[in-house]
Amino acid sequence: MDDSPDQQGVYFREYDQQDMRACARLAEEAWPAAPELVPEDEGSWGMEGYIESSLLWSNWRDVAYDSNGVIGFLFGRIDKHEGGVALVKSTFGEFSMIGRFLFGKDDRTPGMLGLFWNLLLTEMKLMVKMPRSDAEIELFIVDSQRRGRGIGRALVDRFVKAAKDSGSSLVTVYTDDKTSDWQFYEKYGFRRVGTFYDNLTSYFANVHSNGIIFVLDLETAQEPADSGKGQ
Repeated sequence: MDDSPDQQGVYFREYDQQDMRACARLAEEAWPAAPELVPEDEGSWGMEGYIESSLLWSNWRDVAYDSNGVIGFLFGRIDKHEGGVALVKSTFGEFSMIGRFLFGKDDRTPGMLGLFWNLLLTEMKLMVKMPRSDAEIELFIVDSQRRGRGIGRALVDRFVKAAKDSGSSLVTVYTDDKTSDWQFYEKYGFRRVGTFYDNLTSYFANVHSNGIIFVLDLETAQEPADSGKGQ
């Protein structure tokens, strides 16, 4: 990963621990929790734990920034990436993430059992439906005020190129139809291979949500004819 800018003064570099708060802020904005799950005095509800967990599964950690700071990031797994080996993701690991997410304060217990149960249901569905791959987008967010400028596409381009250069053949990503811009993946060239009721997102955001699994075959993928800027 390098520090080269794009034509709009946006730079890209590897994630640094000092980026934690900025990345957590973007995650809080992208995935707001249902009000009944968040204590009134909590401005931040554990998203730093979510970022930490995502970093465990990722050996690709790319950050986009401009003169105002971090404006987007993409964390992912590339099995053969020279940057190191990512930990193998597991349901037990996801439970650990939820523990970090919840236990920052003694009063952060409302909704805990519901989160664990709905996480388990969603993870069981993913175990059945998610294809095996040698590259996966783990966490991908662009500042809502800066979408439509091609920043998200640049982040995915950089990840896909690194995956190709490492000899990967298939990229997977799991997202949902309520809290994400899932159309972005279709415009980019990903193919939908699975859809299911997303228990965790539905519970967390208090809205019916469907999980979506996308794949990108790196051996046959071609540049979309007209993808637009998207994110």
